[in-house]
Amino acid sequence: MTFALRGTAGAVLLGLSLFGATVGLAEEPKVEVIAAEVHASDEGTTVDPPLVAMKDAFHQAGLNYHSFRQLSRQRLTLRKGTAAELKLANGQSASLNLKDVKGGTAHIDVSLPPVKTTYALGREGSVFIQAGPHSGGMLILVLSPVQH
Repeated sequence: MTFALRGTAGAVLLGLSLFGATVGLAEEPKVEVIAAEVHASDEGTTVDPPLVAMKDAFHQAGLNYHSFRQLSRQRLTLRKGTAAELKLANGQSASLNLKDVKGGTAHIDVSLPPVKTTYALGREGSVFIQAGPHSGGMLILVLSPVQH
């Protein structure tokens, strides 16, 4: 596992490997991802069952929130040159744009003003992007590949 944390729009990167992209002849690449919003806080000890591994990964990285609750989840198809816009629970907006697919890894530009960063996403694992404060905790945008 690889971990990286950067500033206020930090990210924890996990288990990156090859990502399945749909590419046809003369067709721009596209990838399908799940974008989920997770509220991490120290209020209570509720951990939604699908988020137990996320809690463990955060604890290993020294980020010791006690509660992890999923606020939303949606499936997105990202295409090169076309931005997908997400309105987040804390009032911010995130823009996701497929930059390219190389060697089976999707490179996705994520703009969460004032920061724009490119993340690599493979077939397994997830990318956790710190999306700012929310209700006494932190909002985390989680990008994961769609499992076919």
